[in-house]
Amino acid sequence: MHDWSEESFDWKGLDDAGWFIGGWLVRWARLSVFQIKEKFGTLRIYCGFGWSSFYSIYRPRHCWISPWWPRRLDLVVSKYLMPVLNKVVIPIQKKLYRYRYKKAVQKWPHLKLEILISADYGELLNGLAGYNYADYWEKINESN
Repeated sequence: MHDWSEESFDWKGLDDAGWFIGGWLVRWARLSVFQIKEKFGTLRIYCGFGWSSFYSIYRPRHCWISPWWPRRLDLVVSKYLMPVLNKVVIPIQKKLYRYRYKKAVQKWPHLKLEILISADYGELLNGLAGYNYADYWEKINESN
């Protein structure tokens, strides 16, 4: 959508929107956010719903485990408890994901398309500020 030669584009606003969404999802939704970046002038936030262990609740952005953490115990208990817990947690995280994207679009309305178009889970954002995930993919298929 954009390239770095465009001086009139709000690059800082796009970066701020990424951290506004991703940082909040990690802190408050305890969502694993793997990467926040800009690519071709669109916001990319790669994340995963649910928890795999208690460590993923405690430190959702870290893939390594601290040496003091009781890793084996965590993995044994999590194997049985997390599937049950995720049945409750994942729907809540999906609502929080949509909520935070909605707040970002309200805060940066001039970047609405750049924020929404490359969302990791675009289908969860349908109807948000007039955005329709299916329409976007129809346009992509028509152009190919």
